[in-house]
Amino acid sequence: VSELIGLVALFVLLTMVVANSVQDESRLKALSVTWVIFLVLSFSTITTEWARMTAELVVEEDDPHYGLPDIWEGEQVVCFHFPEGYAPTGFDDGRHHIDNDGTEFMTDDDWNETGACVGGFSGYNNGWNLLNVAVNASGNSLELDTTVFPFGLMVNSIGGVDPSLMTGDFGGAYWSLYHNGGLSMVGITDLELDSDSVITWRVDTW
Repeated sequence: VSELIGLVALFVLLTMVVANSVQDESRLKALSVTWVIFLVLSFSTITTEWARMTAELVVEEDDPHYGLPDIWEGEQVVCFHFPEGYAPTGFDDGRHHIDNDGTEFMTDDDWNETGACVGGFSGYNNGWNLLNVAVNASGNSLELDTTVFPFGLMVNSIGGVDPSLMTGDFGGAYWSLYHNGGLSMVGITDLELDSDSVITWRVDTW
């Protein structure tokens, strides 16, 4: 929305500058040329912002993209779900949706988990690569802390949330990896992706 407001302001400013600097008989032609150039240069931004503003959530429960913005259908997404009371600052009021350029454009405060989903990616074949690009797009608000063991990589914390420090009516807690709605049978570094994969991290307990 802020980018659209900026474009509108720039459009008005350009119109005023051209209108005041061109003689009457040439004003309409100059304005027309200016408007066409402006629209051509800003078309991509306008369509992207409009798509974000009009996005709706996917309602088909058997779709891995269920509950995600429909503009991410057919694209890759990484979600981070935090237990109640443990979400990082800014992610504790619902599920936030962040596009691949880092723009947060929608929050679902009716979702039954708090956290964030970062999406709109394509072309990634490996889960680890997709995870890292999603973390970077979040501005490192969802920064990872990991440990490499002989058997593979373990995620210790996401966004500063470390399940090993959680207390409650359970023996222990850990970050668990899901792929397209089901528990992943391999670790993130070995996870092979589909063109529309949805990776989800959530804290499970034993």
